[in-house]
Amino acid sequence: MSKANKAKGGNRTVVIAAIVLAIVVAALLLVWRTMGPQSAAGGKTVTVQVVHEDGSSRDFTLNTDEEFLGAALIADGVVEDNQSAYGLYILTADGETADESKQEWWKLTKEGEMVNTGADVTPIADGEHYELTLTVGYDGF
Repeated sequence: MSKANKAKGGNRTVVIAAIVLAIVVAALLLVWRTMGPQSAAGGKTVTVQVVHEDGSSRDFTLNTDEEFLGAALIADGVVEDNQSAYGLYILTADGETADESKQEWWKLTKEGEMVNTGADVTPIADGEHYELTLTVGYDGF
């Protein structure tokens, strides 16, 4: 086989691999859009309890048309809008700012169970209850 034929075969393999990769990526995006977090449109009431470092807490009742928790928290002034490269980063809630030098962070839970999405991509529905708890230490979150 000549060098020209070998080069053509190698180029063909790269093109086929790129096409297959594009198909796989498109399929994964379709699955994510279909199976990913879904939000509810329209008016809803959501309760958010902010638990401070000293153990005190404050409940916020959010009456909102927002579809995701982060936007509702910002709109009602529960948290400060602190966007990072990865979306909303909650540094301050109900006026209390986490001290990152002490490994403090705001843990988001829904009815006591850890939420596996960021606040800005957590879909909300009428009647749900969330908690933002100032937590110390990054181990075991």
